[in-house]
Amino acid sequence: MINSLIRVIRCTNCVIRCTKEKRKNMKVLMVTRESHADKRYGLGKTLTPLINELTQRGIEMGYLCQEDAGERSLAIMRSLHSLLVKLFGRFFSQTEFVSLLWGILERLNMGRLATKVMATQQYTHVHCHDPIIAAGYRWFARVRWFASLRRCHTARWGVTEHGFGCYAQAFHVDGARLGTKVMRWLRRWEAKILLKAHWVMTPTRSSLEQLRRDLSIYPVPTTWHAIYHPKPVLNRYPKSEARQRLGWAQEYLYMIAVGRFAELKQFPALVQACAYLQHPRWKLVLIGEGERAPLQALAAELGIAEHLEFAISDDMGLYYSAADFYVSTSLTESFGLANLEALVMGLPSVCTAVGGVPEVLGSGARLVPAENTSALVSALQSLLDDVESRHYWAQQSRQWAHNWYDVRAIADAYLAMYQGNPLPDLTRQPAPPISPLRDWLQQVNQWQICPLPKVLELPQQANVLVIAPHSDDETFGCGGTLALLQQKGCHVKVVIMTDGSQGDPQGYCNEDVVSCRQRESIAALNCLGVDDVMFLGEADGNFRYTPAIAEQLTSILDNFVADWILMPSVLDYHRDHVAVSLSVLTVWQQRGCRERVFLYEIWEPVPATWVVDISAVFAVKQQAVQCYQLPLEYCDYLTVVTGLVKYRGLNLIEQSGQDAEAFLELEPTSWRRVLSHLFNLRGYQESVFQ
Repeated sequence: MINSLIRVIRCTNCVIRCTKEKRKNMKVLMVTRESHADKRYGLGKTLTPLINELTQRGIEMGYLCQEDAGERSLAIMRSLHSLLVKLFGRFFSQTEFVSLLWGILERLNMGRLATKVMATQQYTHVHCHDPIIAAGYRWFARVRWFASLRRCHTARWGVTEHGFGCYAQAFHVDGARLGTKVMRWLRRWEAKILLKAHWVMTPTRSSLEQLRRDLSIYPVPTTWHAIYHPKPVLNRYPKSEARQRLGWAQEYLYMIAVGRFAELKQFPALVQACAYLQHPRWKLVLIGEGERAPLQALAAELGIAEHLEFAISDDMGLYYSAADFYVSTSLTESFGLANLEALVMGLPSVCTAVGGVPEVLGSGARLVPAENTSALVSALQSLLDDVESRHYWAQQSRQWAHNWYDVRAIADAYLAMYQGNPLPDLTRQPAPPISPLRDWLQQVNQWQICPLPKVLELPQQANVLVIAPHSDDETFGCGGTLALLQQKGCHVKVVIMTDGSQGDPQGYCNEDVVSCRQRESIAALNCLGVDDVMFLGEADGNFRYTPAIAEQLTSILDNFVADWILMPSVLDYHRDHVAVSLSVLTVWQQRGCRERVFLYEIWEPVPATWVVDISAVFAVKQQAVQCYQLPLEYCDYLTVVTGLVKYRGLNLIEQSGQDAEAFLELEPTSWRRVLSHLFNLRGYQESVFQ
C-alpha cells in the first residue's frame, strides 16, 4: 500500500515537472494582418493584455502584423495582383474580384512570413488570427518541411475566427461583395483549413455555433472552443477632470460611439437617428479612424452639424470617463470589445442586438434591434431626458461587468488550448446579479425597532487632532465637542488645510481675504478654548492629494501622536471636504490605523454611530460661529448650525438632552467596507447633480 502511494506521488510530481517544462519551452507566435489603425481599436487591443500575461508566466510571445511584411513582398504582391486581375478578373462579374484577390494575397503573404519566422526562431505554436493566414502558413510550412526531407522544425497551429460566423461571410459584409459560386468555394476552403487545425476558437459561444452552421459542420470538433476576450483595463478619471482635459462643456450630455468608420458600424444611421432627438444640449462624439467628410455632410444636411464631433485616442478611458452614455449601432459583432469597455467603465449603454452582443452584454446594456431607427431614437431619448434611467443603466453595466473574466482566467484557457488539454469552464454566460431585496427584508426583520446612536464618552487628557478643510468647518461641525474636550484637559490641535482665498467672491471684505479668514478662525477657536491651530495654505476650492500633502500629514501625525482624529464626512457635498478626508485616511491607513477616527457633519448629515451632548456648551459654540463674520455675509450659518444641533438633540431623548453633535466612527476592522458604501452613495449623488 505504501509503495503504491509512493509511486502515485512520484508520477504526480513527474507530471507537474513535465507540465512546467512544456510551459517553459513554449514559444507562441501571434499572426494578424492588422494595420496601425486596427491596433488602436481592434484585435491588437484585445491581444496586448493577453500577450503581457502569458509573457509574465515565462512564455515567449511573438507578434506579426502587416507592418512586418516588408516593402519587397508588398511590391511582389502588387505585381502578382495586377497580373491575376488582368488574367481572371473578367470571369468574376458577380464578385468584387479586385478587393477579394488583394485580401487573399495579403493574408497568404502573412502566412508565408509566419512560416519563415516560425522556422528561424523555433516557435512551438503559431496562432493565426485569420483562416486564410492559416492556409498560407500551412502551405508554406509543408513546402519547407518536404524541401528539408521532413527534418525541419514544425509547430502546432490554430485559428481564431474573429467574425460572427465564417470568414467568407465576414469578408462579404465588411470587405468585398462575393458572388454565389465564390462564396461556396471560399466556405469549402475555409472548412478544410479549420478541420486541419490543431485548434479553432471564437470569442463567443454564439459565434462558434454560427461558424458551425455556416460551414455545415456537425458535430462541433472537440478542438473547437469559445474563449471570451478578457475584461478590459482602462484608465479612470473624475468626470469633471476628464471633461476639462477634452474641452467638453459641463452642461452638455455627451454620447460616444467607437470603431472604424466602416459600413457595418452604421454611423450614418446613428447620425440620422440623432436628428430626431428632442433635447437642447447634447453632443455625439464618434471615436475612430476613417473618412469623416460623408458623416459631416450628412450632419450638416440634417441640421445637427454643431452636435457632431470626432476624435482619435489611445486613451479611451478618458473618453469613457467624460461621457454620459455609450451607443453602438453595428450590423454585426462577434464580440464587441468597445461595448464591454463601456460597461466596465460604468456607462449607460445602448447597443444593437446583433451577433454575439447579447451574449457579451447580457442585462448590462439596453439592447435594440438593428436598423430600427424608432427603437434607437426612443432609447437615446430616454437616456437624455431621464436621470434615473441613466443611473439605472449605469448600475446595470457595473454589475454585469463586475462578473466578467479577467486576463488570468483567459490566459489559463489559452494555455490549455495550446497544450491540447481540457479548457476551464469559461463558455458559460456570466450570471446576472441576483436581486438582494429578499435578503434585505429578512435582515430587517431581525433589527431593533428604532435604535439610536450612543452617547460618546469623551477622553481625559488625550491628544485630539481636528482636520478642517476650510476655516469655520471645525466650528460648524464639531465646535461644541472641541469645547468639551478642552474642559476635560485634552490637547486639541486644529489643522486648517486650505487658505480660504475663495471665501469672498462678492468682495465684502476690505482686507486680504486669506488674512481675514485666518483671523476669524483664531478668534472662533479661542472662544472654544483651542489655541493650537495650523494653517497649511493649500488651494481653496481645488484641493488635491499630492506627495507633499502626504508628507505633511504624516509629519503632523507622527509629531502630535494623536489619540483621536476628527475630520469631515466623505458624504459632504463640498469636493474639498471629501478630498481632504480621503487624503488623511490614506495616510492613516499607511501608518497602520492607530488612532480612532470620527467623521463629523457639515453640509450633509452622517449615518451617525455616536452623538455628543453639547447642551452645556452650545452657547459657546454659537458665540464661536458668530466670529465668522465673512461667511455670515453669505449665509445665516448660525441658524443652520442651530437647526442641525437641535435635530441631533432628538438622539438624546433618553438622556433628556437638547443639543448634540453627531459622528460616524471608522473602525480599523470595517472602515474599508463602510467607506466604500459611503463613497458609492456620494458618487450616485454626484451623477444625479450633474
